[in-house]
Amino acid sequence: MISIIGAGPAGSFAAYNLARKNLDVEVFEEHNKVGIPIQCSGVITPALDSLLPKIPKSILVNQIKKVKFNSPDGNSFTVKIPVDYVFERSKLDQYISSLAESAGVKFHLNSRFDSLKRSNNKIKFKINSAYYESDYLIGADGPYSKVGQSSGLLDINKRKFITGMQARTKCDIFSKDTVEIFLGYGEFAWLIPENDEFARVGLVSESNPKNDFDKLMKLTNSKIICFQSGMIPVYDRTLKTQDKNIYLIGDAAGMVKASSHGGIFYSMSASKYLVDSIINNKNYDSLWKKNLGFDLWLHLQIRNTLKKFSVKDYNDLVDYFSQDKLKNILSKNVREYPSKFVSKMLLKEPRLLKFGFKLLEYSK
Repeated sequence: MISIIGAGPAGSFAAYNLARKNLDVEVFEEHNKVGIPIQCSGVITPALDSLLPKIPKSILVNQIKKVKFNSPDGNSFTVKIPVDYVFERSKLDQYISSLAESAGVKFHLNSRFDSLKRSNNKIKFKINSAYYESDYLIGADGPYSKVGQSSGLLDINKRKFITGMQARTKCDIFSKDTVEIFLGYGEFAWLIPENDEFARVGLVSESNPKNDFDKLMKLTNSKIICFQSGMIPVYDRTLKTQDKNIYLIGDAAGMVKASSHGGIFYSMSASKYLVDSIINNKNYDSLWKKNLGFDLWLHLQIRNTLKKFSVKDYNDLVDYFSQDKLKNILSKNVREYPSKFVSKMLLKEPRLLKFGFKLLEYSK
């Protein structure tokens, strides 16, 4: 038996792929409905097609064809991109869990994980007031993962977080097929259109997110309909994600690209290596980090560089990327994989190397 704690995309997609290998899988979800509450911007690149080739149109809210970057001094550039998907996030989670159910996975709702202990080669764990036993336990239970803490894999006091704040709003929309990025608000801010009238407006920040969020609401002339916030883990390549027959995946494992703080694609991609590890008794840490770790590390370096930016740096960055030679590179590459385009941009525009010194300053 394989038990998974958490029915988000990481947990449900891992369950689906494990069940397809004729393994017995159960998922325990603390909430009474999969996909609620929502804590995500709901935008995913077309890299998702490699994992979910038949995405139902019913869960799509919008499709994004352009991204407009706004500098603090009011300049901007717009780049065409491979079409991004804007999802109704709760419906995406529910769709993935339905795939898992159709493959034979059993879901337990209103089931809060409490603790675990080892018994011979088995794992005994407590859900609400009941005890369960399993051969394998997978923590897909978010950034504060109780599975990670109970197993000793995660020291929550050493994990770094960033705050995400987002509201569904009625606001001024530039174009319904264009996401707007605002530099200089927290680490960065966004406006993601759902249609001609409504958008998701938010930001990520380490400090004072409320002040920048209020400024963002005024800038976009937004009227809040509903509000979401949450803590996002910062990727840590040293984090151990397997201890014998206990594993971490998704936000629990810090599988979040630090440049944009999105984690759905990497969290779902890791299930392939989790399955391989369990079936073939391979080292899970080595497998997923070998295949996903370098790009996640590059995203972290991009984020660490941007953290040192001044207002002038942001303005210069937008000026540089207003050139067609750089916009063309961005438009032809999916953002999940910076390893495929960062070197190309440096060759086209060597002045970008000056930002590398910001990373050196951060490392001191």
